[in-house]
Amino acid sequence: MGRGSGTYNPYTPDSGARPPALTGRERELAHLHGIIAQLSAGGTEKHVLITGLRGVGKTVLLNEFENMCEDAGWPAEAKEIARNSSVATLVGRAARRAMLQMSARKRAGERLRQALRVLKAFELTLPGEVSFKLDVDAAVGHADSGDLADDLRDVLIAVGQAAAETGVGFALILDEVQNLDRNGYEALIMALHRSKQKQVPVAFVGAGLPLVPALTAEAKSYAERMFVYPTIGALTDADARDALILPARSQDVEWEENALMRALAYTEGYPYFLQEYGRCAWAQGDGQRITVKDAETALAIVEDDLDENFFEGRIGRLTDAEKLYVAAMADLGDGPRSSAAVAARLGRTPKSVSPQRDALIGNAVIYAPSHGLVDFTVPHCGAFIRRRYPLSARL
Repeated sequence: MGRGSGTYNPYTPDSGARPPALTGRERELAHLHGIIAQLSAGGTEKHVLITGLRGVGKTVLLNEFENMCEDAGWPAEAKEIARNSSVATLVGRAARRAMLQMSARKRAGERLRQALRVLKAFELTLPGEVSFKLDVDAAVGHADSGDLADDLRDVLIAVGQAAAETGVGFALILDEVQNLDRNGYEALIMALHRSKQKQVPVAFVGAGLPLVPALTAEAKSYAERMFVYPTIGALTDADARDALILPARSQDVEWEENALMRALAYTEGYPYFLQEYGRCAWAQGDGQRITVKDAETALAIVEDDLDENFFEGRIGRLTDAEKLYVAAMADLGDGPRSSAAVAARLGRTPKSVSPQRDALIGNAVIYAPSHGLVDFTVPHCGAFIRRRYPLSARL
């Protein structure tokens, strides 16, 4: 339902979609912009791993960084990592696209021609895995050792040198970093470390769930000195208000204060939930005010929609044993719970339920915020489980 002639629903509850009012992320955006400025001027900067629960806007920040790079003339493309994706294929394809963009903007120099030959050699070390369709001779002695970390290093250095020759930089932007396999992630970290020592303008910005810092430290102990880990979460009350008010106000629609309070109480400042609630409340009426009645009607609709389209796809596919484990977690309340308390709630020993715990962590349904604790990777997940998969119905 519309709210007047010429208006449209301005809220964007779509995965990775930029909200109409990108509030509360000014510090992170300034940091990302500074990386481009620093590397463009010949300096160095740490790589970035953005972490947070699902639905807090990590992908939005990656897409914003991609746009910043494009505005600066840097070749860049944000890529989502599927489960057990090949890091060699991801880096190779990103490098190929970057070099083709560079050659389209400027006549190929020697560094760019050499980088294409290095990438060709890299391709030949991946038999049957991928074809980059490069009509050049392979370089000899570069990216052809068969050691993934060494070969990735050669590719990154070659692309970085070509970018510097062209007067730009190269950005590798990867989402869902926790999906990389352990060996591939270790090789990528080593390659980034070695390429940084060459001071080439290569920036890595990744994003993932809160378990990513621990995975990174496990992959390479020195990685904590290579990365900064901005953690993003729920918006402040003021920023959450703006996220709801400003899109409506852009079309001369205002929220009644009590309607706004209902939306803020339910969403708790989580960006994805704010967009869902805003979109649904907008659709409940017409005219130039979003009323308390609109907000109250929207609440049940939003909750049902989130249950079916946001939570169920993650929880419904679990095994019975895993559902029992998360039901015990939810039954203990919200926030981090001790693994021992979860086991005790099931009348089991921690060791006997560790396979379920490990499987749930591996599938990124839960994570360990610190030793001995577990929590959900999705906000409000405990409340959903108490509604649909209560422990009392499973014991």
